[in-house]
Amino acid sequence: MAKPDEKYNVNDSFPMMMCTCVKYMKESLNKRFRDAGFNVTNEQWMVLVYLGQEDGISQQVIADRYDRSKVSALNLILKLETGGYVIRRVDPADRRSNLVHLTDKGRSLLNKLIPLARENITYMNRKISIEDMEVLKATVKKITENIKN
Repeated sequence: MAKPDEKYNVNDSFPMMMCTCVKYMKESLNKRFRDAGFNVTNEQWMVLVYLGQEDGISQQVIADRYDRSKVSALNLILKLETGGYVIRRVDPADRRSNLVHLTDKGRSLLNKLIPLARENITYMNRKISIEDMEVLKATVKKITENIKN
């Protein structure tokens, strides 16, 4: 079995730093929602945001945008449906597919969560210049494209 290079510190590697950063970003948003009295996870938040941008999209489109399996996306949708935030309807163009819609309750929840999510972004971006953030976003986008292709 090969020994790791003793000079290489895995915790200083970009992938490990990103994993840690993403973990804390998710936890921060979940806590902000929870502290405000909302029992919504960052994963459920993402689905609500997608539907807020484009209501009536298929479960498959949500899975693709969320970059998760169809089963994983369905589980999130079912939790939101149980809470009365979304409703699934059969797609008239393809009866094998369901379209997911925000309910009035879901739209109201989304409107309450948006300011909290914005506060979280402001908090995590403090002490970082707009220019540095733009470079970071462009770099992460390029890395993502490199890996996906």
